[in-house]
Amino acid sequence: MEFIKRIRESEKQKATDRRIKLNVGGVLFETWASTLERISGTRLALLAHLGETDDSFDKEKKEYFFDRHPGAFMSILHYYRTEELHTDQNICGNIIKGELEYWGLTELDIEPCCWGHYSKFKDHKETLAALDDNFTEPDIDVDAWGDKPTSLTKFKRQVWQVLEEPSTSRGAKVYAAVSMFFVILSIATFCLETYSSFRVPIDGASMVNKTSTYAISYEDDTCRRQGYSSGYAFADTKPHVVMQVLDYICAAYFSIEFLLRFFFAPHKLKFFKTPLNIIDLLCLVPHLIAISLNLKDPNDTTSQLFKSMLALRTVRILRIFKLMKHYTAFNILVYTIKVSMRELLLMVIFLFTGVLIFASVIFYVEQETFQNIPVGFWWALVTMTTVGYGDKVPKTEGGYIIGCFCVLCGILTVAFTVPIVVNNFALYYAHAQSRIKLPPHKRKELKRKIFLKNQKSMDFIEKLKKRRREKTKTFTDVKTVASPRAPPCGQECTPGDNAITDKPDCKAIFCIRNIAN
Repeated sequence: MEFIKRIRESEKQKATDRRIKLNVGGVLFETWASTLERISGTRLALLAHLGETDDSFDKEKKEYFFDRHPGAFMSILHYYRTEELHTDQNICGNIIKGELEYWGLTELDIEPCCWGHYSKFKDHKETLAALDDNFTEPDIDVDAWGDKPTSLTKFKRQVWQVLEEPSTSRGAKVYAAVSMFFVILSIATFCLETYSSFRVPIDGASMVNKTSTYAISYEDDTCRRQGYSSGYAFADTKPHVVMQVLDYICAAYFSIEFLLRFFFAPHKLKFFKTPLNIIDLLCLVPHLIAISLNLKDPNDTTSQLFKSMLALRTVRILRIFKLMKHYTAFNILVYTIKVSMRELLLMVIFLFTGVLIFASVIFYVEQETFQNIPVGFWWALVTMTTVGYGDKVPKTEGGYIIGCFCVLCGILTVAFTVPIVVNNFALYYAHAQSRIKLPPHKRKELKRKIFLKNQKSMDFIEKLKKRRREKTKTFTDVKTVASPRAPPCGQECTPGDNAITDKPDCKAIFCIRNIAN
């Protein structure tokens, strides 16, 4: 019976209702006027109230025309019919936000199931804009080299582009390849000179005997044997002369390269603030000091100063970051880690929370194997990360159960957080590759557009600040309240005064009111 009553009520309402045709971006939509009046205070509710007197009404075609996005409007019209706002995942959230503001709706009306996809555009927009600034830096020719550069300035600009932008010319690509070769050679020399085959004894060094014990297993028992070998201690050896020559060549190359880049840099102070240049300087200074001490007194390799310089030479392993300038994926990886610090921190917190819990539990279950809780920290960490060295293992049934839970929690912790970082890397990598693969003239045009966009944003902010300063307290203006969903002014319009309807309560109907800013 209730269903029949609803049908009769709807038929009575349709008898007094009228159909409205909406042409949105060339796509025709039809609905009832009562449907548009369901959500008061919106642009469509105003249209249903005004009827043919609305500005968007086309008298010839008997329809309302709006030059807006038809795909987003389909979701908005569905909201009027069902009172549930669902967004199309194929439409950018920035477009949806603009359409919602135009039709008098807010993003808070979006259902929770679609909110996750919609809210991503804010973070992606900011992150990709910063990524554009990194991979398509604005052209600094005007600021650095001047409007009318001289012949010397033009030469310095060309050399600077060869040194800093590998994709600008064939010579820049050759220089990038040579630079990568010396970076790899320097790191390989640094690693191989610690191997015994590439070291020779210093003058006066004596050999030492080394004893090694090993076991041989037979069918019945195990036999242990000892072996003796002789050699030199690491402190009594030095790198082979070939390794030293390669080390000197790499040091000379990086020194000349650093001086050339500093000489041709357009901004000297900005040059020393760049992270890669700071790494170059930190790698060069200890390296050159160690070489100077070695050339001064080759036999004085046991002094404390020389050992300190050798220890500081390990900083030159950071030259691997120089590949960021020549290899895009490496740069994007570092940038992804920087942007995803919140997700990585969340993973670390979850991981160490589990480590603390399982280390404490395993200590009280197996005190014979785990003498203290810090030892349990090590076992829980290698277990949750699924490394499992096996140096500390549980030996009872209770320990096995705790170990199973520890492994499961570790897998879930990694599985929940790592895909977020992977998705960020895939997004940034695809975006950066699309920018890098642009032709040179289009890349320059993109740089110019990004620069102009940032400049317009700064100018707009300055204008807003200036207007706020010039604004007086007594200034009033006639403002059109396009949506009654905005906070009302607390007053009511009288019929025939400044309302567009004869209804006495204009707080729920579109009205025009003088508002003091």
